[in-house]
Amino acid sequence: METGKLIIWEPLKENPFDRFKVQMNLVSLQYDGEDFVLIFTAFNSEEKFKFIYKQYDFSFYAIRHFRILKEWTRGDIEFLIGKLREERDSAGLQKFPYDPTFYKIENSSFKSWYKNIDLSLPTSEDSQLEHHLYIASDYFIDVLSENQPIISIDHTNR
Repeated sequence: METGKLIIWEPLKENPFDRFKVQMNLVSLQYDGEDFVLIFTAFNSEEKFKFIYKQYDFSFYAIRHFRILKEWTRGDIEFLIGKLREERDSAGLQKFPYDPTFYKIENSSFKSWYKNIDLSLPTSEDSQLEHHLYIASDYFIDVLSENQPIISIDHTNR
């Protein structure tokens, strides 16, 4: 169960995804021991959005860990989304113009769990390690990485 704090993450400049209106469809997930690749499409679109976590010389791993849950909804995440909405309302911030599909999680319980099983995690990497959450139509994908993904969009199938 996730207990951290959700932060809306907007990795795409022109985000076509809306959690309920224009769902993000997971096409594939690839991990070859080095690079980690997630490919999504929006329903009713042939555009492919590729999120690539690359293994660089300065980081030993492209990602530290990931998990994928085949779920349409997760109670812990729904609670955190509701909490985020309440915080925004009480701060007088504008309501979301869409239902986000990308989040970062601060003080992540998933990250804490991982740190307890990987005692070799260097302090320098631990301070850079982020928890990225992707909410697709039928999946919740959690990624722990020191790197931001490189994003490419394949328009060739239009």
